Amino acid sequence: MPLEIEKKYLVLPQQLDQHIQLDQYPHKPMVQGYLASSDIAVIRIRVAQDRGRLTIKQRGAGIKRIEVERDLSLEEAYELLSLCGSKKVEKQRYYIVYGKYTIELDIFLGENAGLMIAEVEFGDEEEANAFDPPEWFSAEVSGDLRYYNHYLSEHPYSSWKAI
Repeated sequence: MPLEIEKKYLVLPQQLDQHIQLDQYPHKPMVQGYLASSDIAVIRIRVAQDRGRLTIKQRGAGIKRIEVERDLSLEEAYELLSLCGSKKVEKQRYYIVYGKYTIELDIFLGENAGLMIAEVEFGDEEEANAFDPPEWFSAEVSGDLRYYNHYLSEHPYSSWKAI
């Protein structure tokens, strides 16, 4: 079964601005919608530029989860996305090379504007635990469900009283 081993970090604007020139990195807009969420799994639809994806991801906190993804036509992806109602997140994703890793920096838009999360994927848990994040990362939030996109689709960042 395919596994995703990933760590998530908050990024604060002032830290990012001191270290990174975002306009020099590849990026793309994304819309993600959530068809279903249970105690076991989340079913996500993603449209990123000219590509659609269906993802089933094990639910739960932590850095290691089962994840299965399949390509969809854009027509299929938009059709399924329309079923998600308001359970969507919009973001701009930047791809930043950091040593042998590619940091995926998500700058959220819409109701989640103001939130920035960096994600890094690893080959195994030992590698993840040995990872030395760049100085522009803030707190690690890998196990904090509030920073999972499916949670943000139901509880937008703009509605939080405190982080």
